[in-house]
Amino acid sequence: MKAGIFKPLKVRSFRSLFGAQLFSDLGNWLDFLAIQVIVAYQWGLDETAIAAVIVVIGLPWVIVGPFASVFVDRLPKKHVMIICLILRIVFVAGLFFAPNLYILLLFVFLKGTVAAIYDPARQSAIRHTITEDQLPEAVTLSQLSMNTMKIVGPALGGGIIALFGARSPFVVEMIGFTIAILFLLTLPKIDDHKEHNDVEKMEREEKKTKYWGELLGGIRHISKTPLLKTSVILSSIAFFIIFLYDGLFIFVAQKLGFSEGDFGILISAVGLGSVVGSLLMGNWTQWKRKPIHFMATAAIFSGAVIILLGLGSKNVIELPHFGWIAGAFFLGLLGSGESVPYGFILQSETPKEMMGRVSAVATSVQTFSMLIAPTAGALLAKWIGVSAVLAGAGTATCLLGIIILLFIVKKIDNQKSTAEEQLQM
Repeated sequence: MKAGIFKPLKVRSFRSLFGAQLFSDLGNWLDFLAIQVIVAYQWGLDETAIAAVIVVIGLPWVIVGPFASVFVDRLPKKHVMIICLILRIVFVAGLFFAPNLYILLLFVFLKGTVAAIYDPARQSAIRHTITEDQLPEAVTLSQLSMNTMKIVGPALGGGIIALFGARSPFVVEMIGFTIAILFLLTLPKIDDHKEHNDVEKMEREEKKTKYWGELLGGIRHISKTPLLKTSVILSSIAFFIIFLYDGLFIFVAQKLGFSEGDFGILISAVGLGSVVGSLLMGNWTQWKRKPIHFMATAAIFSGAVIILLGLGSKNVIELPHFGWIAGAFFLGLLGSGESVPYGFILQSETPKEMMGRVSAVATSVQTFSMLIAPTAGALLAKWIGVSAVLAGAGTATCLLGIIILLFIVKKIDNQKSTAEEQLQM
């Protein structure tokens, strides 16, 4: 236990997988910054073009990921991930040479499609590289990689753009994906579809399902697993609320008195809070006993912080800049209290052979809520104002956590007790 969060890194196969994820996550954030700079600064396009980029980034996770995930579950995960990284290098090269918005959007979609296939394979590979008792730490490390690269990626991308030009991050991204491939080449073979014994193979042949049956199987698994279903619904609603005000955050910062330069500090504080939260949860894993309780409690507290930010932007509450930066830090910290337990539930409540399609379906639901939220937030901001949207989002987050704690958790506990009683009989 002294190894804490880094315990899974002692396992060679997980070490290879995690190394690949680090460079993959870094590439994603370098990419995002470079695209926005090209669209807004080089081509001089407006907010509509940026919105189109964000929508096209998310679309593959909704319309491609769930359907492709059935094949991901059937195929060797190592080969799938390597092929996806090779294709990502090709599509990033397309972004580098894109002459206009339409070509750029095409390659953004293609790259997003490959990413939507890569991630279910990575999620599935985690289950085949570590033991069950190391799952909380492994999931936390995965979340830590994503949160850390949200800080490192934009900062590094900004520096690279300043030194070498707007398209230079694409070159660094391609190098990063190449390094990720080298990590995966050291990954031992994890062809899980060949690991079952002869009896299981015979049963699978006898009950061989068609494509749609397998896809629906992933959806049915979520709907029939109370803990997993609740976590997917909770995280999807939470994502919707977050992205309801996320695009308005720059206007909130202005109302709080932050300059253009200071806004970056506010965003970095959120990212730093996410990293610290992931580290804390990786070293203290008692939350895994009641992950939904932890997610709901974190939602209540994060909702309170969002309400405070909303009241601050309305000048109802006044704090020095340090106070608001501390609030942003705690917002990121509490965000880890929702995202890390969700990742653990997704992994622990899903059979290894279904990991790809279940994670893809769950991500699809979340991404869909994230895609429609910014538009709704912008319309609400015009109608009732930015501060009211933020205060409303915070209130909704608090209520969501309270409802989960008062009603849903009790129902899940009762279902577990009934199931245990039936097993004893």
